Amino acid sequence: MNNRIWLKVLSVLLGVFAWIYVNLVIPPQIRRTLPAEVEYRNIPEMVIISPAKPTVQVQMEGTRRDFILSRSGRVQVSVDLYNVRPGRAQLPVRVIAAPGLTVVSVSPPQVQIEVIPVTRKKFDVKVVTQGQPAEGYIADEPRFTPDKVSLEGPENLIDRVTECVVEVNLDQIKNSLSEQYAVKVLLENGVTTDEIQITPGKVALDILVKQGFPTKTLPLAKPMFINRAPEGKKLENFKVTPETVVVSGPARIIGTLNDISFKPIDLSGIAQNATMPLKLELPERVSLQSSVEPVLYVEMVDVAVTKIYDGLSFELKKTANQHTSVSVASYSLEVEGLLKDLELVRNAQLKMVLDIEKMKPGSYTVNLTAPIGLPKNVGVVRIRPDELTIQISELSEMPAKTATGQLNVPEHPASATVAPGPGTTTTDIE
Repeated sequence: MNNRIWLKVLSVLLGVFAWIYVNLVIPPQIRRTLPAEVEYRNIPEMVIISPAKPTVQVQMEGTRRDFILSRSGRVQVSVDLYNVRPGRAQLPVRVIAAPGLTVVSVSPPQVQIEVIPVTRKKFDVKVVTQGQPAEGYIADEPRFTPDKVSLEGPENLIDRVTECVVEVNLDQIKNSLSEQYAVKVLLENGVTTDEIQITPGKVALDILVKQGFPTKTLPLAKPMFINRAPEGKKLENFKVTPETVVVSGPARIIGTLNDISFKPIDLSGIAQNATMPLKLELPERVSLQSSVEPVLYVEMVDVAVTKIYDGLSFELKKTANQHTSVSVASYSLEVEGLLKDLELVRNAQLKMVLDIEKMKPGSYTVNLTAPIGLPKNVGVVRIRPDELTIQISELSEMPAKTATGQLNVPEHPASATVAPGPGTTTTDIE
């Protein structure tokens, strides 16, 4: 039994010795094809080489021992970029094999590269916060350093950079933040890219979170005016000062506000230029933080108004032997002017004088014109009626005295619309 065991051990030892002799002492030549990463040498400054890490297939020949001994560095593949220029180029691949190994072939023998010029430019860092702290808490303005970063990359990409941002989520937080945040490069339309190198890639950011409500600056709404201005007055202009106010309240409430309104202004009690405080209409839980109370300045101007004076009388000037009959007993006068001028109309002589002393017997249509007693700045809008008819006849006996005085109208005067008969004369009398 012991002899058999020793025979087995001897057989194993002989096999190992034979393998070592064949593979290490007199090893056969073998070929292997291995992938190898190309190394760029003498890279010019301010350029990017694409592709960044090309690979080639290298076929080598050698003994098994050489392959085993050179496992860590069998081959070095490189491309020299010393004289390269921006653009596309095909450059030969240089291969150095480990001692004992021979390079049989390289596939491909050349690599096609693109030399892309790069540029370096500084940009300001912008902190973009998202969300709001928990209700009853506010966040101070972020403090961060550095406030600028240097970007390096292809010129066509650098020219498309719009901003460098740091995004911070404040949603429902109650504690202050003090962390390192990565800088993100945004191109047009908010597109990001990894082809631009950012230095430094992070900024140190601190945000103090404390109890309180946020504030917001809002414009005051346009005033709403109710009721008419006093007679003879018109609102010419108005101005709200200041135009904005600062309010404080829960973020969910003030976030929906676009402006602050105030109670309507009643024009019926404003006759002169005035400055008045505004009664702001603030939502519940929203308070005014501005130290200056907003006021409204209104400018009122005088405007022309119309007045109608009814029942104005005529004065008839005639001879003693004339008998007359007038179609109307009085007239109405509609005038226009400023209130201060219309006040003078009350004391004016509006009685209209009809002088018929030199008229012969007959029927006359008289066109009425403005009385001469109107103030200078008051204009006549309408006289009603605009004409009247006078019938004149002669008395058979001469009266004792001349009848010049107030017009006595017949009990049933003629209608103002009655057309004059044949031979009627039209006369203007003031």
